[in-house]
Amino acid sequence: MTSRSDRVAGRRHDDLAALARRVVALGIAVCVPVMAAMWLTEAPHDPWVRWGYPPLVTFLAVFAWILVRHPRLAGYAAVISLVGLEGWWVLLAVARVGDAQDAASAWVSLWPTPLLDAAVCVVVGFLFQRTITAVVHGAAYATVMTAAVAVALWQRPDGGAYVWLAARYGVYLGVFLALLLVLSRAKERVASAVDRADRAVRHAARMQDMAYLDELTGIANRRRLIEELGHQAALAGPDNPIGVVFLDLDHFKQVNDTLGHDVGDRALRIVADVASRLVRDGDLVARLGGEEFVVVAPGADARQTARLAERLRQTVPVELGVAVGTPVTASFGVTALRPGESPDAVLRRVDALMYRAKSAGRDTVRPEEPDAGR
Repeated sequence: MTSRSDRVAGRRHDDLAALARRVVALGIAVCVPVMAAMWLTEAPHDPWVRWGYPPLVTFLAVFAWILVRHPRLAGYAAVISLVGLEGWWVLLAVARVGDAQDAASAWVSLWPTPLLDAAVCVVVGFLFQRTITAVVHGAAYATVMTAAVAVALWQRPDGGAYVWLAARYGVYLGVFLALLLVLSRAKERVASAVDRADRAVRHAARMQDMAYLDELTGIANRRRLIEELGHQAALAGPDNPIGVVFLDLDHFKQVNDTLGHDVGDRALRIVADVASRLVRDGDLVARLGGEEFVVVAPGADARQTARLAERLRQTVPVELGVAVGTPVTASFGVTALRPGESPDAVLRRVDALMYRAKSAGRDTVRPEEPDAGR
């Protein structure tokens, strides 16, 4: 049986990956209108913007759609998109240096696009790649971008002075990459600590399950029932009735003797399942032992508790008849937990009521008389 802590911990990694996808998709959603505005203002005098931005915007929109609608393909799409964008920014940088009138205007034309976008690509690489892969990828890209810009500027007659600016940009990009590495390592250490804590929580939850769940049926065991009755006894009162139902399968020993203990165990699991389905949210279903089960129903008055017992009385034989081939009936005792009453006391009372139901012919519900506790 999977505990709630297992399910929550199992979802944490998926939640972080989904957050990364949403962040990148949101970034693209912000960038697309900006690029459209740039296209409107710069396309008339910049052929790279005029012819390059429409397919680039389409490419980014498709990438965002994959991130949102097909998350299983996000990793592959991210790598392909990164390589494509990185190649585009390198090509655009070299082309703008070559098209500029002089080295000064060439350097100005590289800001903010494409040099700033190169740094964005390095960041995105850390969102979708393992740290070592992102570092190698980022270092290679920073080297290629820096070298391409430096060579393009060096080829300009007046570009020698700007080569050092390109080299300085490469150093800054390297420092930026190193900071990302430090942050990523710190994130991994935090994630590792959180994972260890999750494993400890899951282990504790499994230990608690072993302590409070019945091994055969998966419902609450006697220990859990005793704790629940003690807790509810402190809350019980005229405005907060606590119903208690005790059921014992009739002639269950004959089932084990004639059909075998495997069938008997299956019958017990079916009873637990039926009871768990018929009770309300917040009610507790427990196996007291053997073929005895108890339901604790907070907020249920005498009439509601008796109706619950009657539903169980009618449903259990039908379900057992279908599953194990014999409609085993049950006898029921119904009472209300008294304020401050001990678990043993209420169990003795409701157990006596159940035996009165058996003495009356079995397959019946025996509620407590309204004035029995007065």
